[in-house]
Amino acid sequence: MAKYEKVGLIGLGVMGFGMAVNLLKAGYTVVACDINQERIKMLPEQSKVIAVSKPCEVTEHTNVVITMLPNSPHVQSVIYDENGLLSGKTEGLFLIDMSSISPDVTREIGKDLKAKGIKFVEGPVSGGQSGANNGTLTIMCAGDDKDIDDAMEIFEAVGKNIVRCGECGAGQVVKVANQLMSAINLISMSEAFALAVKAGVNPEIVMKVIQGGSGKCWAVDNRMPEILKGNFEPGFTIDLHTKDVKLAVEMAKNMNLPLYATNLVAELFKTAQVKGLGKKDNCAVIKLYEELAGVEVRS
Repeated sequence: MAKYEKVGLIGLGVMGFGMAVNLLKAGYTVVACDINQERIKMLPEQSKVIAVSKPCEVTEHTNVVITMLPNSPHVQSVIYDENGLLSGKTEGLFLIDMSSISPDVTREIGKDLKAKGIKFVEGPVSGGQSGANNGTLTIMCAGDDKDIDDAMEIFEAVGKNIVRCGECGAGQVVKVANQLMSAINLISMSEAFALAVKAGVNPEIVMKVIQGGSGKCWAVDNRMPEILKGNFEPGFTIDLHTKDVKLAVEMAKNMNLPLYATNLVAELFKTAQVKGLGKKDNCAVIKLYEELAGVEVRS
């Protein structure tokens, strides 16, 4: 297993910021890169933070780099653009992409970087902002086993449940499947609670029963308490979750696989975006049903 002192991290958004904090706690120096330099200044232990403004500058300080970015084009841009990683030092470069992106794009990147002699491992995550902050993320890693071995100490600094999914692209496939189930659960929860509250039952009682029943799921355990408080600040945004559901739709279309609930959920999340909820937490999708029912699901 490789040992690293400095780790590059490109993307200090909701997830990347918490990961950077946990890398610092684990004793790493973090070479941080983000279009918003203020995010870097917010990190603790600034003496162990090296701030850079361009991806190509990261490799001046370390050869191991994590990317944690919103979507496929962002990852491609960070790698291939004029000031991207490949325009800097590439000798011994090890790229660990922990973004949630298209499996096809991941495979393309992996194949291309391998041809260039660059190590590449994917490690998309699940667990939301709380998992990133607490270092308890589930990591779906894929790629060559030896490369995953070399990345393991880094994965262990930011995650708790680290699962080897197979060859390059497999991690992203599993992540899409996870995000799809999460989205469907959010919709089923929204419908069930709107129904119960419309019928006059206290939502806290509904939550208590479901948490001990067959309807129990992450959405009820983790998101319903925030809904009851009226807290819809992200978290994980509807915009990002919509992107993940669209990836599932595209995958199914390419494989000629009918997925009925998937397409319905994609339209519901798109409706939430149209209604201006895209930057809110994904649990804000319940507002669609609150509007239809004429009730609010609150304590």
